[in-house]
Amino acid sequence: MARRAPAFPKSYVNRPLRKALEAFGALPNRTTLDALLKAMRTGALVVDITGTTDAADPRVRTILSTAGELVLPLFTSVAELRAAVPDDQRATAQAMILPAADALALIETADFVAVQFDVGSIGQVVKRDYVLA
Repeated sequence: MARRAPAFPKSYVNRPLRKALEAFGALPNRTTLDALLKAMRTGALVVDITGTTDAADPRVRTILSTAGELVLPLFTSVAELRAAVPDDQRATAQAMILPAADALALIETADFVAVQFDVGSIGQVVKRDYVLA
């Protein structure tokens, strides 16, 4: 029987990805982009499942781009997810922490055009082609 990987604690923060997001935001070049693309595939990512009523069938919340296209929001921590939610709704925010590969694979479950990391603060968008590469 295969051993299940240990769960990530609710206090988990994907520090390498957060650092790569900040570095790319400060100096967007090929080096920082490559570091970002590598970092987003390590550790875990937080998925917003607010409004899910059946734990066996969690529903991922999505956002729309300014052009009305579907975008998958992912977060480096539960705190970053809460920062993206209006103050009066933060207490009811629901999160699921997944290995990065599993969270990024969600982009293939719908017609997402991109992933947006840490929507409430950095808001860095990575186009679908880069996520699937």
